[in-house]
Amino acid sequence: MKNLKQISKTHVLQLDQSDCGVACLLSLVNYYDGESSLEHLRKLSGTSKQGTTLLGLYQAAQDLGFDAQGNEADIKAIIEHNEPTILHVVIEEQLQHYVICYGYNGKTFTIGDPGKGIYEYTREQLDNIWQSKTCLTLKPTQAFEKKSKLKKSKKKWFFQVLKEDYRVISFSLILGLAISILGMTMAVFSQKLIDDILPSNNIQKLIAGIVLVGFLLCIRIGFNALRDYFLIHQTKEFNTRIIDKFYSSLLHLPKSFFNSRKIGDLVARLNDTQRVQRVINRIVGNVLIDILVTLSSLGLIFIYSWQSGLIVIVSLPLYAILIYRFNKPIITSQKEVMQAYALNESNYINSMNGISTIKNNNKQSIFQDINNVIYGNFQSKVFDLGKINLKLSAYSGLFSTFFLIGILAYASFSVYREDLQLGELMAILGVSGSLLPAVANLALISIAINEAKVAFNRMFEFASITPEQSGSNEIKNFKQIELKNIAFRFPGHSLLFENLSLSIKKGECHVLVGESGSGKSTIAEILQKSYELSSGQIILNHSIKLKDINIESWRKVIGVVPQDVTLFNGNLLSNITLGDEMDPQTMEEFFQEYQFDKFIQMLPQGLATIVGEEGINLSGGQKQMVGLMRALYKKPQFLILDEFTSAMDRLTENFALDCISKIKSEIGVFFITHRLSIVPRIADKISVLEKKSIKLTDSHKELLKHNNFYSQYWNELLNLNE
Repeated sequence: MKNLKQISKTHVLQLDQSDCGVACLLSLVNYYDGESSLEHLRKLSGTSKQGTTLLGLYQAAQDLGFDAQGNEADIKAIIEHNEPTILHVVIEEQLQHYVICYGYNGKTFTIGDPGKGIYEYTREQLDNIWQSKTCLTLKPTQAFEKKSKLKKSKKKWFFQVLKEDYRVISFSLILGLAISILGMTMAVFSQKLIDDILPSNNIQKLIAGIVLVGFLLCIRIGFNALRDYFLIHQTKEFNTRIIDKFYSSLLHLPKSFFNSRKIGDLVARLNDTQRVQRVINRIVGNVLIDILVTLSSLGLIFIYSWQSGLIVIVSLPLYAILIYRFNKPIITSQKEVMQAYALNESNYINSMNGISTIKNNNKQSIFQDINNVIYGNFQSKVFDLGKINLKLSAYSGLFSTFFLIGILAYASFSVYREDLQLGELMAILGVSGSLLPAVANLALISIAINEAKVAFNRMFEFASITPEQSGSNEIKNFKQIELKNIAFRFPGHSLLFENLSLSIKKGECHVLVGESGSGKSTIAEILQKSYELSSGQIILNHSIKLKDINIESWRKVIGVVPQDVTLFNGNLLSNITLGDEMDPQTMEEFFQEYQFDKFIQMLPQGLATIVGEEGINLSGGQKQMVGLMRALYKKPQFLILDEFTSAMDRLTENFALDCISKIKSEIGVFFITHRLSIVPRIADKISVLEKKSIKLTDSHKELLKHNNFYSQYWNELLNLNE
């Protein structure tokens, strides 16, 4: 077991109450030399603003590669176990609070509390707060990923993006070498001018020296311009590649990933690429030059005065130590600024998306206050970082002043003693003046690198998430799909449904009904391969498991019309085809086949009608009609309809239902709805989802003979009519 000092420094994260569970889990990940992030653990555990459950922590631990066990235990069992354990405790009546018990030393327990840090508890004290007697034991298995593996993955991902720039970067470094050497020209010339050329009264020598220095300085300017051009070009190419790679990674992540993410956070991660590129430019553009300037400056100073060189050699490590002490607070502050920025951007986007709700309820002042708090917090973090940088600047400035005064004093006395010539004094001062900024840049580069590291880790956190699982089997025809005893739960929650069985065949419309929140839409998502089952199987065409089917192949077979249809800023045609090209005649035949041409003619510019951002120019019912056209345009063999008429008026709904009635004999239709009045009109079979499972599946007439959610509705309607 690690000692108390080690644990307190590296394995306890102090966070707010809602994150105490994931903070404990992340602390144990660090304890076992693994690596993760709070965002990743929040997703795995289903952590919300109210915190997480022990079940959520258990599920997250299993996903991370721990052998996790939820237990009811007592103090004696904890002592015998003597391994880090997450305890569910009661502290100041906060029921959802967690601490880590790292072990027992014979007298006290070592406790890690996300809200307080590390402390020691006696047996009686621990027994007093651990009233639930529930805990989670964790042991890493072979599946647990060590930090070293993740570091290799990060390096591989980064260098794959950067490898195309090797030639440009190498050439820029060579130019940097030439620039640094030419940078010494003026210092050397000033020494020769004072000690040699001027005392000799040789005009030709003076003119030749001035011309040579001018020529070399012009070459240095040319090299600088050429290097800057290469760096600008590299910046453009690198940013394009890394954004493409990052964006491509996002597009191929599971849908469940986006359910728990805020748009502002995704945008902030995208902006992190600029931080990474700035550091690359700084390293390529300045670091090599600063290193060479430092080495060549030290060499010149030692040539002119080895005593002055010793002063420099002794001073520089002290300066480096001074800068290094600021690394940790600056890195911590930078992380806080990034997090506050993401929260601020997310709040801005969310409030703008909900502007209608805000105005309709006269809540502008409330949201203004919320924005002031969030943005104020962001600015406070920026201010705190600025104070740290200001303090660093002041300390480094004072050190630089004392350093130059020391060099000036010693070199001046050396001139008085005639140990040093006046030209050499001027050269030492000139070189020292260029030495300090170079050393300062080198000392501060670690801060910029750490900032880029934080930004890169935030990007890699998303880019390294396992993409959607896709099988290898191709499918071209749909005959039947069967859900056999499936169970599903969201992270950190109990089972949404279990032992659920359902069969949908080609040539029928199968309607699913159930109370709100019973999991109807989740079944639709599972059929789209958006979520993975907890148990059970889904069999396609009597023999193929859905999980083994290639996801791209499956999505060519199915068409989906969700309740909330997403529209992109553009015209109606582009929102139907989503970028596919089709000749006008084929498109016209498609619209006439389904009689969509009547709907299109009602719009201001027909197919050229601009729908606006998120379809703002269309009504809710019109959006759902566009969703139906988009789904049927694919010529699907299996159509999933999730409350697809919920926003339609009566006439539009009748048209949509007639359309489905005409095509259902040729394809399979799975229709989810809460509008039970339309079900008999379209349904061949009806399934009733109650109490986490399908209780009955039959025709409308047969379901009315049983006591269920569906029959109760129709009986109540019949009584009202009577």
